[in-house]
Amino acid sequence: MNAKNIILIIIIAAIALGIGIFIRPQLNPNQANSNQGHHEIWYCPMHPQILYDHPGHCPICGMDLVQKADAPKQTGSTIEGYTTIAVTAQRQQLVGIRTAILGKQSLIKTIRTAGEYEGQVYAQVFEGDLEFIKVGHKAIVEVPAYHKKYEGVVNSIDTSIDETSRTIRVRISLKFNKQRKFKTNMFVNVELPVNLGEAIIVPRDAVMDTGVRKIVFVQKDEGTFEPREIQTGWEVDDGFEVKSGLKEGERIVVSGNFLLDSESRVQAGIEQGASHE
Repeated sequence: MNAKNIILIIIIAAIALGIGIFIRPQLNPNQANSNQGHHEIWYCPMHPQILYDHPGHCPICGMDLVQKADAPKQTGSTIEGYTTIAVTAQRQQLVGIRTAILGKQSLIKTIRTAGEYEGQVYAQVFEGDLEFIKVGHKAIVEVPAYHKKYEGVVNSIDTSIDETSRTIRVRISLKFNKQRKFKTNMFVNVELPVNLGEAIIVPRDAVMDTGVRKIVFVQKDEGTFEPREIQTGWEVDDGFEVKSGLKEGERIVVSGNFLLDSESRVQAGIEQGASHE
């Protein structure tokens, strides 16, 4: 074999080795489980489902991969398929994680409907909301034609429900300037605020609804987040009434929880696989 062939073989071998280094396949969670004791695990902070056994960049967003071993080991969770996770302050800022402290608030449920003006206001209220409405109830009536809102009060409720629309007619007396000339059959929007008492309210954006259960993330310390299943009651203007699962004074995630949800599931899968080895 002459010198040129030897050099050619060496070059080909070097190229093949280089290709092997750069095209190592992405790990799936099961592969990560089986290799956890032998290889480092690297993942994307924005797409934690992206797992590799070497540093590099996320194929989706291009971010530098983060070494899983850098995060302190956390205890598991009582929720199947989820686990408590650690997130550095830098990553929290990067993905826009915001938190808020829970406290009791007034449960305000606003019934919104439409109606028409016939000397007084007649609004159509669904029968499911009838239990909240009584004579004397305060109302806010918007007249789109005049770009104005007026205060009013319910002065009567019909005795029969429309079989087609399943609504009942509610008559509202308005407090307005007598100089304003309303037209008969003029369209109006009606709001009927209902105070249901006080309770802990969790914002809608804080709740991850799986269809089977509702989950929020509770911040246990500066960088640790625990998934928590909650039971909700009334859906009100500001979110959901909390019946169980949270208590006053706890700090929950109100923005960026989609990332925590994804990473918690991935990490739970890794931990479960490791426990079966």
